[in-house]
Amino acid sequence: MLLSTSPVHSQISSQNSAVDSENFFYTFWGGYSFNSVRFLGKTPDSQTTIFGFGFKKLLKEYPNGNQLYYSADIIPYLQYVYPKRDEAWKRTEVTGWGVSPVGFYLINPTSNYFHPFIEATGGSAYMKHTFPTDMARRLNFTFDVTIGTKVKISGKNILTVGYKFHHISNAETGNENPGLDSNFLFLSFSI
Repeated sequence: MLLSTSPVHSQISSQNSAVDSENFFYTFWGGYSFNSVRFLGKTPDSQTTIFGFGFKKLLKEYPNGNQLYYSADIIPYLQYVYPKRDEAWKRTEVTGWGVSPVGFYLINPTSNYFHPFIEATGGSAYMKHTFPTDMARRLNFTFDVTIGTKVKISGKNILTVGYKFHHISNAETGNENPGLDSNFLFLSFSI
């Protein structure tokens, strides 16, 4: 489950778009993943908690109404609870923080009510201990892919629903690189 709010700080009007576009906006978000998947990461049965602050700035508006934003996040809190294979799969907790300075957010206001979007971000995370094994590293790299839709309820009231895939690993810079993948389903309400 991922929760977020998106207070708008500036708006510009768009003649070609079905909705007003936001020149830039900030977000506060957080989430909890109940279980990891084995896709790119090889660490099973893990839970993830994450909180972040984000910024999105409009880069380009296309004639068909699509809007491309640059996005960046600061993640002051990451927590992973996972079975550590170095200690006979004992449940272990590690915390850290991260930044995702490179990201792009593409939204397509297809109608007056539905606005599907996709976002991809990349960055790094620094953990309190080597993670997720003793032969891994404290410095890891992350990327996230988010798909969803904004649903305009009334006026400026927006409901957002979607899915976020989160990956963390040391990108083969450590002696071991088992990595970890998390899934988040999210719902947010913006006023």
